[in-house]
Amino acid sequence: MKITAISFLIVFAFSFGQLQSQNAYCDDNRYLNEVFPSTTSTTVKYGENITYAGNLRNLRMDVYTPDGDVATERPVIIMAHGGSFILGDKATLQYYCEYFAKRGYVAATMDYRLYDGPLFPVPDSTVMLDVVIKAVGDMKAAVRYFRKDAATTNQFRVDTNFIFVGGQSAGGILAGHMAYINDLSEVQSTFIYNGLIANGGLPGTTDDPANPSMGYSSEIQGVINQFGALYNADWIQPGDAPLISIHGTNDDVVPYGYGMVSISGIPIISMEGSSVMHPKADQAGVLNRFISVPGGGHGDFLSNAVWQDSLDRSSVWLMESVACEGFTVPVEQIDVSQQVNIFPNPASEHIQIELSNIQSNYDIKVFDGLGRLVQAQDGISDNSQLDVTALNDGFYQIYVLFDNLELAPVTQKVFVSNQK
Repeated sequence: MKITAISFLIVFAFSFGQLQSQNAYCDDNRYLNEVFPSTTSTTVKYGENITYAGNLRNLRMDVYTPDGDVATERPVIIMAHGGSFILGDKATLQYYCEYFAKRGYVAATMDYRLYDGPLFPVPDSTVMLDVVIKAVGDMKAAVRYFRKDAATTNQFRVDTNFIFVGGQSAGGILAGHMAYINDLSEVQSTFIYNGLIANGGLPGTTDDPANPSMGYSSEIQGVINQFGALYNADWIQPGDAPLISIHGTNDDVVPYGYGMVSISGIPIISMEGSSVMHPKADQAGVLNRFISVPGGGHGDFLSNAVWQDSLDRSSVWLMESVACEGFTVPVEQIDVSQQVNIFPNPASEHIQIELSNIQSNYDIKVFDGLGRLVQAQDGISDNSQLDVTALNDGFYQIYVLFDNLELAPVTQKVFVSNQK
């Protein structure tokens, strides 16, 4: 089969025995590549509830579905935006939802209750954890909405065996707490217990009186954590939902390891970031994949090729998690970087790609400094040359992606200077 740019991804071997079932529409293309050219967004109300300051907030989701899709059971990804639980808008995740909907998922970006009390003095850790707990109740209601929809009108044709949640920054914190606080006994000795009890216990109290879903399950089958954290990574226990994360090592807002979550540079609460969560997941035998970004700050890689790579990796990981038969990738890949020569650097008119003793066709992808794909060549069988005379001066990331999945991708940053 022909794999596109994500053929280079290193993904881990998966024990399919841990999964409940297999999605009925798996093949070697859907969930892996972009198979639908366009999507449709539908805004729905999934609940309402009282905010920290006592205001009633209506809660909605923008639900993205692939146009022309005939599948009757599709995995769904529910994402939460960032913004320190104070700011943010679900619309910021439109690109993410469209990305996955074009691959055959249903993807939703959700409202959740934000802190709406006084900002001076800055709210303390007890207040902010209460806000997190309220948001957890909202995300559980969003999950229940899809389960009820599947059992009744079936508007979105969701496979309820595969409901994933995730988010960026505060949204990642939200998704992690929603997934891994699943027993009150885990938090009984902390003030989080009192906060949960005050907000309706584990299910929360968020619902839509006009279309109630309370009573449906809020169980989820996977977590997509994008530079989020947990108050206590020990909450990850055997049998919990699989976890995939991306996090920059120099994050100064949400800690990469142990540290303080900050709002506008003011430390608020101690949490444990992705580099702590994943060893805990390993210890608990929970399926996980960690994408660490060396030197990355707080999401400052969202506009470059690293971010695009992380989406592709998530796509493969989720595809594996719906147990699609007939697709395997190696756990280890062979480093062939010494056998690939990309030159000159700086370049003015052309960039040469020369391979030595590599028996594989390959693709070339060129991303600019904003992470946009600006040039591509596919299905190359020999040495090649890129014409860069049309590119603006600046740094570009060159990717060489092999059809042979045993070969690791080769990447190099090249400065183009055409003296325009």
